[in-house]
This record gives sequence, C-alpha cells and structure tokens, in this order.
Amino acid sequence: MRRVVRTSNAPKPSGCYSQAIRAGDFVFTAGLSGTDPRTGEIVPGGIGAQVRQTLENMKAILEEAGTSLSNVVKVTVYLRDFGSFDEYNAAYSEYFDPDQPPARTTVEVGSFPGAMLVEIDAIAYVPDHG
Repeated sequence: MRRVVRTSNAPKPSGCYSQAIRAGDFVFTAGLSGTDPRTGEIVPGGIGAQVRQTLENMKAILEEAGTSLSNVVKVTVYLRDFGSFDEYNAAYSEYFDPDQPPARTTVEVGSFPGAMLVEIDAIAYVPDHG
C-alpha cells in the first residue's frame, strides 16, 4: 500500500512532490526546511532555529502518517555550511534519544535558495498500532 501524507501543520510542497509517502510500514519524507507553515517563510534565528522548525515540520508529517520522531530509522541532512555543524548538531540532538538516535548522513551542499540553511529528510517505521 502506498499513500500520500498531507498535513496543514507543515509547509505545503513548493513543487511536484509530496510532504511524505507512507509505503507499507515505512514513511519517507521529502526534504524539509525551516519554513514556518503559517507564514511560508524561513524562520529567523540562524541554523539552530531552522533545524528546530524543520524537525517540528517533520514531527507533524510523521504524526499524520501514524508514527513519530522516535521511530525514525534514517536521516539525511544537507547543510549550507559545515562550519555550522556544532550548532546544527546541538539543536538536532534535542529531538532524538541520545541512546538510540537514528542513522544519519550529513553533507554540505554549499547553496540553498534564499535564507535556507538546512534541509532534512527521513525514513521512519510505523509501529503495528499505527
């Protein structure tokens, strides 16, 4: 079974893609940014604020799909500048169990549109009761 996941609690896609797809027991999110879903604008406050908003957006999408951040198994993070790694990592660590964090890949991309500093996508497992 394949199902498109949509929620108004996260930014609407800006192109031909879905916020996430639930396929069987897994959810695959699109790359998400620190966009405030109410204003459609990137949140101010630098990389830490953008990471937090990105993960709040991810949390809303995963909940709509019947899972949560605690069931994320793999994350890919794209940073504009690897020099911001420590600040990004500190904010990111607020959202995941330090004893059981998901697998993660972090890469520097060098450029994003506008004020965007980070993009994160994830794969999450949906528990049997989801």
